[in-house]
Amino acid sequence: PGPLPLRRRRRPTLLGLCTEGLYRVSGNKTDQDNIQKQFDQDHNINLVSMEVTVNAVAGALKAFFADLPDPLIPYSLHPELLEAAKIPDKTERLHALKEIVKKFHPVNYDVFRYVITHLNRVSQQNKINLMTADNLSICFWPTLMRPDFENREFLSTTKIHQSVVETFIQQCQFFFYNGEIVETANTVAPPPPSNPGQLVESMVPLQLPPPLQPQLIQPQLQTDPLGII
Repeated sequence: PGPLPLRRRRRPTLLGLCTEGLYRVSGNKTDQDNIQKQFDQDHNINLVSMEVTVNAVAGALKAFFADLPDPLIPYSLHPELLEAAKIPDKTERLHALKEIVKKFHPVNYDVFRYVITHLNRVSQQNKINLMTADNLSICFWPTLMRPDFENREFLSTTKIHQSVVETFIQQCQFFFYNGEIVETANTVAPPPPSNPGQLVESMVPLQLPPPLQPQLIQPQLQTDPLGII
């Protein structure tokens, strides 16, 4: 299979950033499957005319990346990302991660930058949607990295892998737009616990109540220069 088509990037562009539990609350499975089917037939589908909820579109996006033959974050770079995440000095660690991302296939890099930029925008509305960079990384890192959860050795590093995706979301401007490093609360990836079973609680997304009324995709949405809303 070839690299990820650039046209796949269209999916995140209409998501409502302020939808509570975005990417955590499940949408209607039938709508999600229909979105995927229609998208495979026509990449210029009109989500407004389909009258689907934001959560259904979000679910279709996650399902798309989960169904790719290879993860968006290449398996070949997972060991390097893991080692870079263990670097104690924050600045050195971030620069190491930035160099590794440059090794992505150009198309994967472009799409990864697009998705992470979108997730960063979502996290900026966390007081409304309740989705912090930490919550989003919990929801997205298995989709973007596609780990082998049956591998006991891997289980000891799941928190570090999640922290890598969280760092990309938090430091989006630094990694992709030559911005400054942002000061965050979590500056060092914690060491893995001696007992892999201790990771279960940290990997479970917050149990937040679903929205009372599903939010439909609106016909008029404000956009920005990046085209990510």
